[in-house]
Amino acid sequence: MMDRIAVGTLAGLLIWQLTHPSMPLCGEIQYGDWQRTAQVCLASYEQTGNEGDGARAGYAYMQMGQLDQADALAHRLLTGASYGDAHVILSYVALRQGFTSAARMHATIALVAHTLSGDEYGLARDYLSISEAAWKAGDFTAALDAADQALTGAERLHDPHFEVRAVVVRADALRRMGDTSAAAATLTTAIARASDPCDLAWLHVKKGMCQMEAGQDGLAKLDLDDADRANRRCPHPDQDVSTSIAINLAWIHRWDDPSAALASLEDLPGSEQDDVEVLLLRGYLAADRGALAESERYLARAAVVEPLDADWPWEVVRARAELSELRGGPLGDLCAEAHYRRAMAMVAALRATARARSAYFVSSHRGPFDGLIALLARNGRWREVLAVILDLDASDMLRATAAEVMARDRETRDMDIPASSSVMTPPATVEDVLSAWRSRDLVIVIAASERQIGSGGERVYRLRISDGQVAGADIGDASTARKWADDLFADPGDRDAARGLGRMIVPSGAAGGTLHVLAIGALGKVPLPALRDDDGSLSIGRHPLVRVLALRAKHPEASGAGASVVIADPRGDLPSAAKEGAMVAAALGPGAQVSGPGWAFPATRVRLWGASNAELLHVAAHVGVRGRWNALRLADGDVDPVEIIQRRFAPRIAVLASCGSAAATDEEGWGSLAAALLGAGTSVVIATDRSVGDAASLSLMRDFYAQSDWRTDPARALARVQQAMDARAAASRDDATKARSWAAFSVLGRPPEIPVRSAVNTLE
Repeated sequence: MMDRIAVGTLAGLLIWQLTHPSMPLCGEIQYGDWQRTAQVCLASYEQTGNEGDGARAGYAYMQMGQLDQADALAHRLLTGASYGDAHVILSYVALRQGFTSAARMHATIALVAHTLSGDEYGLARDYLSISEAAWKAGDFTAALDAADQALTGAERLHDPHFEVRAVVVRADALRRMGDTSAAAATLTTAIARASDPCDLAWLHVKKGMCQMEAGQDGLAKLDLDDADRANRRCPHPDQDVSTSIAINLAWIHRWDDPSAALASLEDLPGSEQDDVEVLLLRGYLAADRGALAESERYLARAAVVEPLDADWPWEVVRARAELSELRGGPLGDLCAEAHYRRAMAMVAALRATARARSAYFVSSHRGPFDGLIALLARNGRWREVLAVILDLDASDMLRATAAEVMARDRETRDMDIPASSSVMTPPATVEDVLSAWRSRDLVIVIAASERQIGSGGERVYRLRISDGQVAGADIGDASTARKWADDLFADPGDRDAARGLGRMIVPSGAAGGTLHVLAIGALGKVPLPALRDDDGSLSIGRHPLVRVLALRAKHPEASGAGASVVIADPRGDLPSAAKEGAMVAAALGPGAQVSGPGWAFPATRVRLWGASNAELLHVAAHVGVRGRWNALRLADGDVDPVEIIQRRFAPRIAVLASCGSAAATDEEGWGSLAAALLGAGTSVVIATDRSVGDAASLSLMRDFYAQSDWRTDPARALARVQQAMDARAAASRDDATKARSWAAFSVLGRPPEIPVRSAVNTLE
């Protein structure tokens, strides 16, 4: 949505510093009277040579958009003691002119200057400048890191006004990464603390933009209304705020009142009419009313306009792809495919700069991939559909699709995220994948995301890979599938949703072997054990279902040569977990190593790491929130998914009876404890996607370990237990027989390894 206001943040912050005691005053000038500030301070500088007054005049010119005057003053200041302030001004000028590399260079020089002089205010301001420049360049991780530094400095200085500016810049970085929930939470906290109407206007606009991107248009309009009221109370209302409100309201009215949307755009100042966002929105509105030629003209203009930041160009290219596809015909499809592939390359490049939050980034950037998949599927080009999915898998784009409905993530600024490897695994070919999966049966299902142009006809596609062959089918309406997925996740006992999704995901036919399921996007959260056939019976009765999260394994499979390990009630506050541990120990026999209260060893981190090559790891313990992750709580500390991956901790089979052990930062399961184990090399993980009652968990686990084949075929053993629980549901009051309990337990499997031909060294 409208982001011009982000660039204005820096100018507003710099002008704020005019009133700070650390800088000389140029007379009693009211805050916001930039014209008078420029005149008085420039005159003072000319008369006295006071560089502080010269810097103040330059900042005022920046606020008024008079970049030539600001640039000239900055160059005069470069050789004096205020050279750090001069580079700040030059950074802003370069940013407004679209020279992001130069902007970052000047901001970095300013940072060095203010570090040498010990100017804490200058340092915090410089980090904001760096964040703005990195954000505009599309380097979102760098933008977030710099914004965090600025916010830390603002908090140390105990200046509410400065904190607001830092929060706004930080929220921009988070929002561009797709982490709108974290951005909105940060802004909500700042709104509660702010009192200045000018600050509140900025904060409400940004929060409204977060609400829009989360699909909450009603809440967004409330925030935009609050922003308008706050801006009117501001002594000098900010035109950028007013413009942003108008454009974002136009986005909201696109669907419910297109005339009002157009009116909002027509009322914008002439200087805004060639803005890339305005042109893109005009293109959408034209396409919505069937004026395809007019839409193409707007989109063609948008494609050559200097964007406000690096996150806009791919949207324009994706829009042109959808428009070409809507026009139809062989030429339309060829143009659409070319545009989709170009947009995909742009998104993949941007994703590399958002590693710490790539899960969220993908949720708002996978449109081109879904669009190309739909185009290829419509033409029966199923091998090429698989090739696109392989591209997603190789770049980790497949591994994350954050959705606001999955509100399990918690924000933190100090979470240690491991850096990406400097060795990039080359993507596998279609033949590689078909060969690797030859001995297994796999279905891939994807509900295409909503289009911006020609929306309403999105479909669900299913690919089946079996015996070295790939086949595909259009299996239904995507919006219906997404609703069923929401319904079944909320209530695994919803039989209508279970039957509808069962028809889509599980192919018809006679009972057979294990079926592996890779569910992409919104369908990734579906509890597979709850799926039913048309006759109402559980689909796992025909095929045990194993969820996979990728098409290829990244690390070698665990051998399971060590003894089985049981971790039970680590902190001595879960009596049912202690009972479960004792039950599992009895089922495993005397060779099992059990840790927990009442046993020889406490359930510590060291004891857990000792199970790295165990045949079985069974954990009955608390799962709690640690930063942005769900973490396993042991006697002497927590263990989160990041540490599991870092240590390559991989027992052969892992049973995580803990509540929420499969709960993740995205719909598809990535970011969970279960996914971390699979990524490290574990073959099979049994985990839960929600809270389960203690008695129900104990009952189900007792029955699971009573199955003779739990070691050799855990998916079939668990499916047998779940069918028995379901069969008893009508006549039993036992909570374990209810779908919300037994369907919470899923089997997740490790995909096959694909031989790596070579590795490509890359620079971070």
